[in-house]
Amino acid sequence: MAKKKSGVNKSKEIRDYYAANPKAKPLEVVEAMKAKGIEVNAQFVSTVKSNSKKKTSKRGTTAKSASVAKTPARSAKRAVTAKRPGRKPANAASGEISLDSLIKAKSLANEMGGIENARLALSALEQLTD
Repeated sequence: MAKKKSGVNKSKEIRDYYAANPKAKPLEVVEAMKAKGIEVNAQFVSTVKSNSKKKTSKRGTTAKSASVAKTPARSAKRAVTAKRPGRKPANAASGEISLDSLIKAKSLANEMGGIENARLALSALEQLTD
């Protein structure tokens, strides 16, 4: 395990300065830290400021990443990338269908206007891929 340095916590000092001066520019913060005897550069100050704005939830993910993961476009993209050529999933060979697959099939049927429309679309797709 690495030895912990003794001394000031630069990030904490920067956050404290921004708490007192929220409109301060990174170069102003660098000058203020230099006056206290702490050497930091503007990039480090910007990084600390950016990271301090991120709020973490109870699960440890940021609020932004949690909201991005819930968007339909992103989950649809994952579904498309999961169907790339390669080894087939184990349940495909045994004929088993997972609950997740059934839920996706139901939502597809609902979007298509019913099971019959979904079947027609799937048969047309099958003809295109042959």
